[in-house]
Amino acid sequence: MTAPTPSGVKTRPVTHRLGDDWLMAYAAGALSEGQALIVASHLSYLDDAPARLSLAEAAGGALLDRLDGELMAPDALARTLALLDTEEPAAAAPTRPAKAQDGDPLPAPLRDWLGRGVDDLKWTWLGPGMRKVNLWHGGPNDQRLWMLRAAPGVDIPLHGHSGTELVLVLKGSLTDPHGVFHRGDIEECTSDVVHALRTGEGEECICLALTEGPTRFKGWIAKLLQPFIGL
Repeated sequence: MTAPTPSGVKTRPVTHRLGDDWLMAYAAGALSEGQALIVASHLSYLDDAPARLSLAEAAGGALLDRLDGELMAPDALARTLALLDTEEPAAAAPTRPAKAQDGDPLPAPLRDWLGRGVDDLKWTWLGPGMRKVNLWHGGPNDQRLWMLRAAPGVDIPLHGHSGTELVLVLKGSLTDPHGVFHRGDIEECTSDVVHALRTGEGEECICLALTEGPTRFKGWIAKLLQPFIGL
């Protein structure tokens, strides 16, 4: 059951989270600008983000201490995190991602980076009931950071990915074969995933997405439109 916030807006617990490898890379400053922004935005929805980041920093330091010139065992990260999970995390530093504000569809890290509100962005047509805005392009593997804004009950065509795709829900919800994703939830898909999505009923859906390379649409209409939509 969801609990009302002081403003009267109901919040849901975040059930789809990024893995510890992303947190370690974020804590180490090893992510691209686009990756760091979507990870920071996701963390702003998590009450335990400072503790998890402190744990990731400690795990990274512990792994470095254990390196002796040989390759780490595949389970080295998991074993180190299991050991550190029993320790009390260090206090959060002031540079931790700020929490999202109630009633604002943009999380604080994204809002601060953009310097404007969601309605001030230059949205362009993506498909029936859908608009997008490109935010950033760079980093390794042709990374693209962009936002989707879709009406309730809209079907997003079947597609695959050239590399990793991260999709963070900022407002509304998305459904695909992997589950239902609400505000603050993030989905990570690899290049072997092919899926279609549908936005939830009753409320528009706004998402922040980070993709690598062009999206591989399966339908011929979507393929024809791809050069014009820039994805």
